[in-house]
Amino acid sequence: MLDEIRGDIKLKSYVSYVFAGCMIMITCLSVMIPELKSLYGVNGDIALNFKIRLTIPFQHGFNNISAIIHLVVNLILFWFLGTFIEKIIGSFRFLILTCIGYIIYILFHRLLLSDFVQGFSPIIMTYAGFILVVLNQSKYLKTKSAFEDYYRLLIGVELFIWFVSPFIMTFIPLYYNSNSDIVDAFILGNIYHVMGGVIGLLMGLFYKEHIKKKLLQQMKKKHIKHSVLDKYAYLLALLFPFYMILLLLFKNYLIK
Repeated sequence: MLDEIRGDIKLKSYVSYVFAGCMIMITCLSVMIPELKSLYGVNGDIALNFKIRLTIPFQHGFNNISAIIHLVVNLILFWFLGTFIEKIIGSFRFLILTCIGYIIYILFHRLLLSDFVQGFSPIIMTYAGFILVVLNQSKYLKTKSAFEDYYRLLIGVELFIWFVSPFIMTFIPLYYNSNSDIVDAFILGNIYHVMGGVIGLLMGLFYKEHIKKKLLQQMKKKHIKHSVLDKYAYLLALLFPFYMILLLLFKNYLIK
């Protein structure tokens, strides 16, 4: 069932492509034009302008090498999780899921006054939490799902995200402050990820019946059908890159 959904080319992930495009555009342009780092992302500034703070999910890394590595890892995880979720629940609900993760991420960032946290990772953690419900429902509806290649692959991705990446993220606070306590570094490095994962899990439970409905469609009709609203949801998602471009073109008026 999950293998069939993953391989169904009729199920589009246009909203995912928009967000991936934003990540690539902002991060790569900032690598090529360093001056843009003052316009997109944290740039080590605690008292960050709110209009700039809205861009932090799309900026990655702390120097050119880490930016590319961070971006590539996030894009890979995004492909495994984000595009797959969009295929199941539809583009409109996927956009809602992403926007909720995005808004809470930005609010937490402002509340904690973070000067080094940026990138799409907390939103990817929202997808990771959501996928737990998808895996649970797929195994509940069809026991043999647990033996499918994509099910096992997703289990591997989840294990990496929940049990390996927290130790990797611990080194980021240590990078910025070598005097940090290891426990504090572990908390600071993962608080946004945990927050994203919890949000995703709650959203998965909220959409549980919808997930079940779509998986049953796949089982019975061999194809998931989405609404007209899903077909055009990418137009709403385009507001994100539009804002990034607007910020660049009118920075003298918008950033004061």
